[in-house]
Amino acid sequence: MDFSTLLFEVRDNVAHITLNRPEAANTINDELSRDLMRAAIHCEEDRSVRAVLLSGAGAAFCAGGDLKTFKTHLDGLPAHIKEVVTYLH
Repeated sequence: MDFSTLLFEVRDNVAHITLNRPEAANTINDELSRDLMRAAIHCEEDRSVRAVLLSGAGAAFCAGGDLKTFKTHLDGLPAHIKEVVTYLH
């Protein structure tokens, strides 16, 4: 399975998910939230996965929401944040 903002691998029944936006301190944007949702679905559907290890590439695990992306959606920011959060649920 290919992801653009995270690394995903299953080894010894453990899914290793690495947030891979180190240039942005692994902040969450719409693309990362969708990738996390797809990875979670994959883990749920793969009966060999018994545990999930979530980590972040670079110096920060995750610095929260991507404020630079949020700034580009100022006119519809509440709706944009709802969309991003929906993928995370």
